[in-house]
Amino acid sequence: MADAEEANPQSDEDPRSSETPPEAPPPAEVGIELWDSLPGGRAVAVVEQEGRLILLASKGHVSQQARDEFADLLGKLTREGTLALNWPDGK
Repeated sequence: MADAEEANPQSDEDPRSSETPPEAPPPAEVGIELWDSLPGGRAVAVVEQEGRLILLASKGHVSQQARDEFADLLGKLTREGTLALNWPDGK
């Protein structure tokens, strides 16, 4: 049995470690637009366009502090690649 183990040594190395890591997409431009109202009475909606991530906020429902924090968070998530964006060119 010892001979069989030596014939097929198992490596602890991850086979994916030799792969080239995928290129990170450029971070999206994050913006906020204030609207008088949004469909369905929503307070916020996120719209994704190629190269941009836009937070639509209904006036009177989202404070300036909340808008700033949303923008910071969405920017961070896109820079880190945590938030996957679905753009036609695959980026």
